[in-house]
Amino acid sequence: MAAGATIVEPARDTPIIGRPDVLVVGGGSAGVAAAVAAARRGADTWLIEGSGTVGGLATFGLINLLLTLDDGAGTQVVAGLCQETVDRLAADGQAVFPPREQWNSEAADAVATWRRWGLIWGAPESVRYSVAFDPEAFVDVAYDLLRASGARLRLHTWFATVAMDGDRIAAAIVESKRGREAIVPRVVVDATGDGDVLVAAGAAHESVAIPPYLWFRVGGVTGAPDAFAFRTTAPGRYLVPWGPHADRVDPTDPDAMTRATYACRDAARAEFERLRRDVPGFEGVWLDDYARTLGITESRRLVGDHVLVKEDAGVRFPDAVARTGHWTRRDVTFDVPLRAMTTATAANLVVAGRCISTSRYVHQATKEIPAAMATGEAAGAAAVHAAGGAGSSGDVRRADIEALRADLSAAGAIV
Repeated sequence: MAAGATIVEPARDTPIIGRPDVLVVGGGSAGVAAAVAAARRGADTWLIEGSGTVGGLATFGLINLLLTLDDGAGTQVVAGLCQETVDRLAADGQAVFPPREQWNSEAADAVATWRRWGLIWGAPESVRYSVAFDPEAFVDVAYDLLRASGARLRLHTWFATVAMDGDRIAAAIVESKRGREAIVPRVVVDATGDGDVLVAAGAAHESVAIPPYLWFRVGGVTGAPDAFAFRTTAPGRYLVPWGPHADRVDPTDPDAMTRATYACRDAARAEFERLRRDVPGFEGVWLDDYARTLGITESRRLVGDHVLVKEDAGVRFPDAVARTGHWTRRDVTFDVPLRAMTTATAANLVVAGRCISTSRYVHQATKEIPAAMATGEAAGAAAVHAAGGAGSSGDVRRADIEALRADLSAAGAIV
């Protein structure tokens, strides 16, 4: 059959495998936070993830830096489940971060120390409340949180599309080794990163092509080498943030992503060989692992009920459900209103993580893992408030915002 031709699939009955209160699609850091937040509030919560683990870029993407939990002026602005995760990692010796008394310091020795951990970015350089962590430990913490919350995790399950009923998502269609199945939730959280659910629901969105990264880790490093590589919680292991590749890629095009994977792998391997050949301290290193996915930090973004723009910096929104700083800008904060996570196209959909409704400028702040966890936690709580009792329409846009903000604050989130 010639490329570009079509086939007609026969009609079929798709089995319904569950009717949860809340369905979270995507098991990255935002999705984990959303599922835990919803399940802790008593909702029957499902989390589906296409890969064989959770954490997304924070774990199998090897971008194991939390940039940042502060505002760049010495004040913490992200807490809640993100802080709980840091606390659990730190208790196991798997997280490293500057003490509070160093936050906002420009002292050369402090800056030099934390630069080696990959925690110094932006200009002028200063110490932030950022965290370096072990990615496998992050997975363990995420699993512990999910199991304790009662959320149902289903790995190896790919989101395919939605069935709409007017302005509601009536069902999410998924695929796995068991075939095509349907889940019928009251509320859906899109934590896919690429906005897969919002696109399937017909919501307005923007999409961009970006240069990809491929980070990797090496073991056996000696001394304190002069290279663009970061210390990790394991002695002698360094994280090499390779990239970006010169060619931009459309993250939603599987053929383009495959070509980019070949190219990035070749280039990262060449960088590994260069480090081992040319940089003192790397002479006897071995390759621990490449990231299992390209470092893609932007693709589709919702154009929602409100689009956060640069001019919204410092604006206190009455319907804010999360806050974040900016990892390369000091004394800059953004409130994230619930309206930046919702759309009239699908009333029972709430979006979390890097695909929320922002301009590209603000996206640089909201794409980071702490912000993604903050919006994920907010989305999970909002979904529960919207799900209500039997017969509820699940309209997230009608959630009692004051009750939701009070709920999030009581749980330790900063709104």
